[in-house]
Amino acid sequence: MIALAACICGGAGARVKKKQIELPAVSLPTMKAAPADSFSYAIGVMQAPSLKQYLAQQEGLKDSDYDQFAQGLTAKISEEDENRAIAYAAGLKIARMNRERVIKSLCEQFAGNDSTYLNQELYVKALAEAVQGKASMPDSVAEAIVEHQSNYRKEAMRLEGQNWLAENAKKPGIKTLPSGLQYEVITQGTGATPADTCQVEVNYEGKLIDGTVFDSSYKRGKPATFGVNQVIKGWTEALCMMPVGSTWNLYIPYDLAYGEQGSRGGIPPYATLIFKVELLGIKDKK
Repeated sequence: MIALAACICGGAGARVKKKQIELPAVSLPTMKAAPADSFSYAIGVMQAPSLKQYLAQQEGLKDSDYDQFAQGLTAKISEEDENRAIAYAAGLKIARMNRERVIKSLCEQFAGNDSTYLNQELYVKALAEAVQGKASMPDSVAEAIVEHQSNYRKEAMRLEGQNWLAENAKKPGIKTLPSGLQYEVITQGTGATPADTCQVEVNYEGKLIDGTVFDSSYKRGKPATFGVNQVIKGWTEALCMMPVGSTWNLYIPYDLAYGEQGSRGGIPPYATLIFKVELLGIKDKK
C-alpha cells in the first residue's frame, strides 16, 4: 500500500529510478582439478562400501561371492548376452524363493500339514512352461483344479474344527453356550463384570487346535486394552460373563472368530481357536 501511494503521489509521468546492484568480482579457482583417471578410480573406491552393504542386505551375498560378482560387474558382453544372464539370474532368484518360502506356504494353504502333497518338480515345471506360453494345461482347467482343492481344504478344516469341538465338549469342566462358544473356568474372579461398552485390560494367549500359538500378550510382556465390542464375537460373549480376576479358557468356533476367510497373522479359514484369557481390570466406558 505504501509503494502504491508513492506512485500515485508522484504523478502519472513520474519514474522510479532503479538502484544499480554491484556484484562482487569472482576470481577463478587457483586449484587444479584432480586428474580424471585418479578421480574415477577414487570415487569407485569410496562407493564400494555402500555397494557391499546393498549386496549383502538386498541380494544376500557373502564375502565368498564377491569374486563372482566382480566378474559380472566388469564383464564386456553384448546387450543380448547381458539380458540372457539377467533372465537366468532372475530364474535362480525365484527358485530360491520357492525353496525358502513359496512351497511351504502353498502346502500350508492347500494341504495343511501335508508337506508332501505338492510335487515340487511338477510345480516348477509348470511355472517354467507357463511363462514360456507352453503349458500343457489350459488356464481354465488349472483354475478349476486349484479352486476345487481350495474348497476341499476349507471344508476339511471346517469339519476338523467341528469334530474337535464335539470331542472337547465331552471333557469335564467344559461348558457349551447356545452360540456354540465353549469355555472352561480356570480361576473365577470376584470383581465386576464388564458391559459390552467397556474397555478391558487382559492378558491372553491364542492357539490353533494343533497347538500353534499365533498371538500372546504374555510373550510381549504387556497386557492388552481394547473395547469389549471391538473384538471377535466369541471374546465379546465371554468377556460379558467374566468377573474381573477370572482366567478362562475359550474354545471358539470359526463363525464366532475369523470366519470363512481367516485372518492375517497365521489364522487360516474356518479356524477353531483356543484362547487363555485373564481379565485384569475394567477401564472407563467408551
